[in-house]
Amino acid sequence: MSQVTDDEPHEAVPGTAVPETRAALPADKPGDATAALLTHRPTLERQTEILLGSLPLINAYEVADQLGVSAARVLQFWRALGFAGVPANAPVFAPSDVAALRSALALVSELGLSEDALRALVRGAAHSADRLAVWQLEALVADAEQRFGLDDVSARLVVIDTVGETIAPLEQLVTHAWRRHLLSLLDRTERSVAHLGNQTPGDALPLERAIGFCDLVAYTSRTLELGATDLAELVVAFEDRARDAVTGVGGRIVKTMGDGVLFVADDLETGVLAALGLAETYRDGPVELEVHGAVTWGRILPRSGDIFGPSVNLAARLADLAGPGQLLTDAATWQLIEGSGLGPVVAGAPLPPAQADGIGVVEPVVLTRA
Repeated sequence: MSQVTDDEPHEAVPGTAVPETRAALPADKPGDATAALLTHRPTLERQTEILLGSLPLINAYEVADQLGVSAARVLQFWRALGFAGVPANAPVFAPSDVAALRSALALVSELGLSEDALRALVRGAAHSADRLAVWQLEALVADAEQRFGLDDVSARLVVIDTVGETIAPLEQLVTHAWRRHLLSLLDRTERSVAHLGNQTPGDALPLERAIGFCDLVAYTSRTLELGATDLAELVVAFEDRARDAVTGVGGRIVKTMGDGVLFVADDLETGVLAALGLAETYRDGPVELEVHGAVTWGRILPRSGDIFGPSVNLAARLADLAGPGQLLTDAATWQLIEGSGLGPVVAGAPLPPAQADGIGVVEPVVLTRA
């Protein structure tokens, strides 16, 4: 078996640094070290076998031999999944890792995807899975605290011991949710393309969307004195109500940021109604929360699960300018609102021009329900 050296040509996932691959473990059979380590952690060993199908006893050289690629390629896949670099002879791989890498490589070898596309797909899956795993674990910990009256440490120990019982239904839920959301995205994309027709916007940003920001007022000062329980209640109340208000009218949450939420909608009416609904749901909610926000209309560039473009920046700056309880838009979006079916529903009150950081002078308009 050849050793990986710095001057060996690498089959790289573009943009991914090649990890150190020289041998760093003295054991003749590195897998024995992993097995011995897990033997002293029987709970983790049990959950590892449930999640991976077997203990990780294979190193990058052995994976490479099975797939007919270099060990560097294997380690680059490992790094693209979001894990720290390991030596090539470290036994961190299981047969399920081999199968996953084989499937990923087939996207290039059989379907003709570019290496850039492969890198984006792997990193996207890894980033989403990391956030999802944390979300799910914390939900299980909170449930254990409430159901069994446990402190945080005890609840985490219970979850570590019993999480294997939830893996199968959680996996089915994740797969179903992904399929459903992919189908929904395909539907929206097809309708969007049909709407564009034969337009050729050149290098213009590809999609027109309503963009909304909503932030908690005085979040930093409010949380200075909060303990873990009260802070958790505040964050959960904010995020849950945001998701309900936005998705309830057909919008989509792009991301939450603890004290803020960014959302998009395919049409202006939905975006405005989502923004108004956000302000109202917090005003009338059981947890005392005050928010301010903004909504704009314009072209965006979706990338890596986020959205970019001048309209996104404008919405963020308008949200910064909004006072407690205010929902702002810009003059151009307000003209579109006045000319749409929202005219009888939404009222607008122009404010004096204001300086927005990084943008310049803007003409805010306060939106309320008519």
